[in-house]
Amino acid sequence: MSVDLLVQHPIYKHLLKFSSSTDAREKILRLLQYFVRFLRFWKFRSTLSPELVALLPSLQNFFTMARKPLRVLKPLNNLKALSICISDELSDPVLRYSEAIKQFGLLLFFGLDLIQLPKMLGLLGGKGVNENLAKYKVIKNANKYAAAMWCLSIFAGITKNLRQFQMVIVRYLNEKNMNKSESEINQEGKPHSLAVNKIQRDFVKNILDMVIASNMYGNFGINDGIIGGFGVITSILGLQDLWNTSV
Repeated sequence: MSVDLLVQHPIYKHLLKFSSSTDAREKILRLLQYFVRFLRFWKFRSTLSPELVALLPSLQNFFTMARKPLRVLKPLNNLKALSICISDELSDPVLRYSEAIKQFGLLLFFGLDLIQLPKMLGLLGGKGVNENLAKYKVIKNANKYAAAMWCLSIFAGITKNLRQFQMVIVRYLNEKNMNKSESEINQEGKPHSLAVNKIQRDFVKNILDMVIASNMYGNFGINDGIIGGFGVITSILGLQDLWNTSV
């Protein structure tokens, strides 16, 4: 009876739906990957055993590789979203083009990321295995090109966030100047507040991801403690978004 109550509970159903999502699993692995990267830099020598510290590099590589198969079909979603943006002629031009550039960047990012898995497994460019293919520039530098496309998509996302901020502020000021009562303004201001909170959250996530992507592309020497910490934060934000959308 108690088991029946458990499996019928709304939170259990929500958790089951959330855990069955490929995106959620990939985000959990991303969280673990960046958390291990964070631990590797700081090492927490006073609390972690030497055996665990020695194991951290292998753990990071494991989580990195485990994410790759879960992202194989992601370009299909980006291609669909890009098609919708191109077909939508009624939305704000800045929002439309920034979203289109974002999806285009992600499409190429995940496409180039597909090359990384066979390279990591030694199936592409390994000793005596497709060595000629590995000499092509696009394959040899796939990771760098992928980082560049990630930067492009994040820059487009930041542009979209700034435009959204502007639109919300202008709409709020216009309504405030329509001689409405204070109670009406407060009541109508609630949706604006929710919209601003959502945009702020996305903006922070984009800024932190831009630091990670820029360092991946340009190797600016930002330490793994910062990159790992930023990756943990953006992974948690992404998981929260997925949790909310799985209701």
